[in-house]
Amino acid sequence: MEAGKTVRAVGGVDNSETEGVNGVPEGIRYPGIGKMFLAWSAIGALTSARYHLPFGQPADHSALQGLLGCMACYYPWALLTPLVFRIEGRLPLGTPGWPRRLGLLAAISVPLCLLAAPLMDASYAAVRYAFGAPNWKPQGALFWFGEFPVAETIFWCSVAGGYFIRTLFQLHQQEQRATRLALEKSQLEASLNQAQLDALRARLNPHFLFNSLQNISVLTKQDPQTASRMLTVLGDLLRAVLRRDSQPESTLREEIELTRSYVALEQMRFGDRLRVTFEIADEAQQAMVPCFLMQPLIENAILHGLRGARRTGIITVRATREERQLLIAVTDNGIGPPADSSGMKIGVGLGSTSERLARMYPEGHGFSIQRLPEGGAEVQIAIPLRFPNSIDRDCLYEEISAADR
Repeated sequence: MEAGKTVRAVGGVDNSETEGVNGVPEGIRYPGIGKMFLAWSAIGALTSARYHLPFGQPADHSALQGLLGCMACYYPWALLTPLVFRIEGRLPLGTPGWPRRLGLLAAISVPLCLLAAPLMDASYAAVRYAFGAPNWKPQGALFWFGEFPVAETIFWCSVAGGYFIRTLFQLHQQEQRATRLALEKSQLEASLNQAQLDALRARLNPHFLFNSLQNISVLTKQDPQTASRMLTVLGDLLRAVLRRDSQPESTLREEIELTRSYVALEQMRFGDRLRVTFEIADEAQQAMVPCFLMQPLIENAILHGLRGARRTGIITVRATREERQLLIAVTDNGIGPPADSSGMKIGVGLGSTSERLARMYPEGHGFSIQRLPEGGAEVQIAIPLRFPNSIDRDCLYEEISAADR
């Protein structure tokens, strides 16, 4: 791999980033000559105006001449400052080894400022001469060193400016990198959660299928006609389940329709011994719920509620809306769980349902099983209230209610 180039692949995406000398990223856009000319003109005007344009006094020709001459002293740095920026980029401060680089910058500043000093004097003289001032011709050391301290000051100001621009660029790059990594992390987490949900559904669907086929197998000898009708209903039910398997959620109305098909399948086996009622509030019909949510709850109520019971099994499914939550309860009149349910083990169906809710709504769901005082059991589920296409219908229901009043 080439020196100075780092390649990182996250989530199948190649995030190649090229770095310059000493780890400084390439691609920094320093201000050009035109922008620096405007910048130094402004700086020259601000620093010279207080001397050549005294407050409260009219500006004469001599004052204006002096102001423009002092401004002209800075014009050579319109060419030299971009060079200083790049020198600072090659010898970056604020990185490991900066004291050595600081010494190198100090050594470079001497010849550069010895070049800038006479250029500054020449610019000053040229502007004054253009305005009719006497021809000023500095001689000897004054010509080379007269503006040297000022040139050194400007040099280090330019170094500080280059450091500031480079630091801003690096912070911007880090923000972009952090945003990209956060997006990739969220995509990976979403993919992982989807894979885990698919695994849970893959474990749940065969469980439901094997139980149904076992029931049909028992009826093939006792009641072949009922077994045949159950196979037909099971085929329709499986087609619906497999068709929805790619989507993690569906509306409660669609889920209830699927559950009714499963209840019809079970009623063929139990006959009059099984009665299931649905009490679904109108405002909850279009709420989003996990696909195949209700079947394990009904199956659990039938399997554990009607086992050994001689009376008619009654299962009630309720769904209501409470503020920002959808509440679902499935009750039965069976034998119910033990009084002390702390160590109770739940089956594959309820276990998978609990895991799916935890995956899909990590901090906004509730799942509980309790014994009812009059006997039987109740499974309660609370999930965030959501509608298709993320449409919040609070206002819609309030308007409907207001219209009814």
